[in-house]
Amino acid sequence: MDSASGDDSASGLTSHAAWRTLEQINSIVFKPGDSILFRRGTTYEGVLKPQGSGTADNPIVIGSYGTGARPAIAGDGARATVFLHNVEGWEIRELDISNPGPQDATPHAGIYVLLEDYGIGRHYVVDDVVVHDVVGCDSLKPEVENSGGIVFKAAGSQVATGFDGIQISHNTVSDVDNIGIGTLSQWNRHELYSAGTNHFVPITNVRIFRNELSGLGGDGILVQNGVDSLTEQNKVDGFGLRTAESRAAILASNSIRPVVQCNEITGGSATPPSFALSVDAGNSDLVYQYNYSHDNNGPFMLFCAIAGSHTDGATIRYNISQNDKDLLLGTFEIPVVANGCANAIKNVKFYNNVIYSPSAGTIVGSRGDHTPIAFTNNIFFGRREGSAINDAVGVYDHNLYYNVTVPQHHANPVVADPKFVNPENLLGFRLDGDSPALGAGLAIHDDGDRDIHGTPISRDTQPNIGAHQGDPT
Repeated sequence: MDSASGDDSASGLTSHAAWRTLEQINSIVFKPGDSILFRRGTTYEGVLKPQGSGTADNPIVIGSYGTGARPAIAGDGARATVFLHNVEGWEIRELDISNPGPQDATPHAGIYVLLEDYGIGRHYVVDDVVVHDVVGCDSLKPEVENSGGIVFKAAGSQVATGFDGIQISHNTVSDVDNIGIGTLSQWNRHELYSAGTNHFVPITNVRIFRNELSGLGGDGILVQNGVDSLTEQNKVDGFGLRTAESRAAILASNSIRPVVQCNEITGGSATPPSFALSVDAGNSDLVYQYNYSHDNNGPFMLFCAIAGSHTDGATIRYNISQNDKDLLLGTFEIPVVANGCANAIKNVKFYNNVIYSPSAGTIVGSRGDHTPIAFTNNIFFGRREGSAINDAVGVYDHNLYYNVTVPQHHANPVVADPKFVNPENLLGFRLDGDSPALGAGLAIHDDGDRDIHGTPISRDTQPNIGAHQGDPT
């Protein structure tokens, strides 16, 4: 493809016989092993909606050739700039994608992969793509149209539809409305999500890693309907900036055994309150570990299963929350760690985390009618004048408190300065040599085997309290 000197009447098989327009590409039914390559330094307006399917072994590749800036495609307010509809076996690489337009509250996307009554679509890769300036509507309900930077959606009501094999990696997503990166499904009703539609069809082999997201209108990264999904090593900077509802930087929803780890989160909004991480509706056996959340204007974590859903099993471990905020909306208090929504979330283990909140009035809070969370081996660091834990149902054991009022129902508290090396960055939350948190924790079965810095956890000594389990400093 060459928008400057191409010719749609040419063969399109070499750089010297390149096509010129997106319309020419959209008229072709591609086959496994084909490539659609755009010359670097060229720009295109309109929609790229190619036809045909590849396979995992022989995908169809959209990419670039030559030197210079990435090929740029601007959708100019279309439903999607790159739209893959009822096709599979595609890889998208090295493009610049945008979809600017008026703020008219209608759905738009940068890259949109939509399967409707299709069955299981296999093998999709979006790698090293820049997606930016996508306006859109503010809705994440899977039964309605959605906006976002990179969106995968399973829809329909006649043929059970889902995905197997989604890799979203090394991309930059900025200034997009609604959601940065996400999977959504209308095939989502199961025993933990009775409010869903159709029956549950899993989205399997989802890997979302090493993406950088910023300036997000709503959520950052969402995996819905995932089974054994992995979201790791992403950075989200600025989320919940243009929305009417609370959002999260990273979350799993209606998923089985999702893992969210080694991500950095910052810049969340205060109004409406946005959370760095959210334990959401319909999940089972979720793990959030090794994440670094800092300097958000909203709280660190929400436990919230909406009406018509439940969540059973969540492990929150070896995360650090630094300078995340509590909020007061009128007389309604939202703490840094908030347990409370319509329905209970059962079997939650919250251990070896650091909640460092020197400006927060309330560190942890829970609605009294909720299932208790087991808080073990955590460091709670509050403001100089004192911070509260307003949680009548939580189970607290072997936690360290500094400038925080110890709950009356706590067992084996340590009340002291944890003596971090320098709590201004991730490495600064290592423990000094005379820290009272050293060796003061409770041994936990199936503890993840390593701490937030990757240090193996010793089985020969008692664990430390907090996220650092290595030698002092």
